[in-house]
Amino acid sequence: MPETLTVSAPATSANLGPGFDALAVALDLSNAVIIRRRPGPLAVAVTGEGVGEVPQDDTNLVCRALAMGLGDLDGLEIECRNRIPFGRGLGSSAATVCAGLVAANALGQLRWSPADILERAATIEGHADNAAACLLGGMVAVPPSGAPMVVPVHPELAFVAVIPAERVSTDAARRALPAQVPLADAATTVAGAIGLTLALGSPRLEDLRPVLTDRLHEPYRAPLVPGWDALNALTRADGCLGVTISGSGPTALLWCDTAGADALAATAERVLTASGTPARARVCRIAPTGVRARWTGIEDTKLERSIG
Repeated sequence: MPETLTVSAPATSANLGPGFDALAVALDLSNAVIIRRRPGPLAVAVTGEGVGEVPQDDTNLVCRALAMGLGDLDGLEIECRNRIPFGRGLGSSAATVCAGLVAANALGQLRWSPADILERAATIEGHADNAAACLLGGMVAVPPSGAPMVVPVHPELAFVAVIPAERVSTDAARRALPAQVPLADAATTVAGAIGLTLALGSPRLEDLRPVLTDRLHEPYRAPLVPGWDALNALTRADGCLGVTISGSGPTALLWCDTAGADALAATAERVLTASGTPARARVCRIAPTGVRARWTGIEDTKLERSIG
């Protein structure tokens, strides 16, 4: 059998309310990239999300990331099994890029460090928040310079990702933001971000309620999120701690505890259906580890490692 490398990369949610471009979390929904060595030109296949629209040649984002380390990709057969929705603010491009870079590191025996991989991912992505969470797993704080930091999180924290049928491009979401914001809004959001990082590790999940409000990006992006007002109303219901826009949207994250997550997901779908907004609600836990790579060889021996 040919040597095979399987790389899994988790979905991510960035910003998390007041943590604009600074906080992100890895979620337990992942893409897989399977790479096999065999004679012949590059071959790419895509299944799952993005079938029919994602390139199946060397312009595929996985291939672009692989080429940063390997150059010529002939002799590789690549299968992309996509589970992360496209254009929904759940870090699908970051997962693709990080999987490709980790695969290049393994296939080419390049000895890139996690910091090297993150730097390259940020170059492709344009920012490091989603990539850092994807590579390291858990909840991370990403400073403008220096290494990302893992943020301790209450073990019972969960999310309901409410994923609309329609998409919003990152460019459109960025264009919705103003060039300047009032000083009071900036100060309030900074205070919220500090409070949020402290409350995440609190023994009381209720401490998260007052620190999820943002004034830098969510007021301007909210019109791009279908059903945002209806979802905001759920924050007054038992079991819902708050709602944030996932990345640039249009997915919204309902914050909750694990015990009430399934009921909250059902309520969210029912409320949005009643308002004529098609969406699916998925319970998500925090993925404790980031990108993982596993080799299988002729004797079916396995070696698995996490990039973090």
